[in-house]
This record gives sequence, C-alpha cells and structure tokens, in this order.
Amino acid sequence: MKKGFTLIELLVVVLIIGILSAVALPQYQKAVTKAKFTEAITNLKTIAEADKVCQLGGGTDKWGQCSITDLDITIPGTETDKYCGDPSIETKDFVYWASSDCCGYAHATVLYKKEDVCLCYDHNDEGNEEITVYSDGVISTPPSYDYAKLLNLPEGSCCCG
Repeated sequence: MKKGFTLIELLVVVLIIGILSAVALPQYQKAVTKAKFTEAITNLKTIAEADKVCQLGGGTDKWGQCSITDLDITIPGTETDKYCGDPSIETKDFVYWASSDCCGYAHATVLYKKEDVCLCYDHNDEGNEEITVYSDGVISTPPSYDYAKLLNLPEGSCCCG
C-alpha cells in the first residue's frame, strides 16, 4: 500500500490557504496603514507643540509665524518646498508642514502622499486642540479607506497643499 496525499486532499489544502490569505491580507494592509499614521500623528503633535513654542517666542517672520525648518525639532526626512512652495519635511509616505507653511491656520499639517489624505492639528469650535482628517480626493482619486473611521479621528477641513 502506497502512502501519500491524493490530488483532492492537496487541492483542499491549497483552497483553504487561499481563503485564509484572502481574508487576512486586507486586515494586514489596514494594520500597516494604521501603524504608518500612528507615527505621523506622533510627529504631527511634536511639530504642533514646537510651533506653539516658536510662536510664543515671537515667530520667525514679520507675521509671527514659524516655518517647520525653524522649529527646534528633527523629523527624519528631506527638506523640500515642492508641495506648496513653503518649507516642508518629506518622508517616504508623508509631507509635514508647520502653521505658517501652506495654509496658515493649523498648527501642523501632514499629507499622506499615497492617497492625498491630510491630518491637521488645530483648534476645534470649543477652543480645544484636536487632530482632524481631511480626505476628499481633490488631488487624485478618492481614498481607498475611510481614514477618519480607521484612525478614530473626526473629519474636518484642512489644506493638503
């Protein structure tokens, strides 16, 4: 008597592996995206706090605003001005601005380059500081996720550059 697996048994195993990977891959992609945004949110808060300190010191321009390159922090990335013409820090997935850069009303803004989704650190209607998500796909196609729901942040409006 020969020992081994029949073709049907092998096909069933391959089918089960295929179904499991089809279910697991989207969840894995969401987890990776959420992890990227967690790092971006940490950087965003750091930029906002440094921006507030800089503005309390009188700012670096005649309007009392501070550029991201003038802040006493270091965000690993490349200094650039190609997104708005104002100083920004570009990483593999994100571009960061301080309050005076680009739009001038949020303490800090970050753009997710893959899908043109912005997070803004600003004051809400009650005067409290909050991070809001802005993703209407103005620059490109609509985003593949509901980022506000994925990140558990409110939707708002801010400038993506």
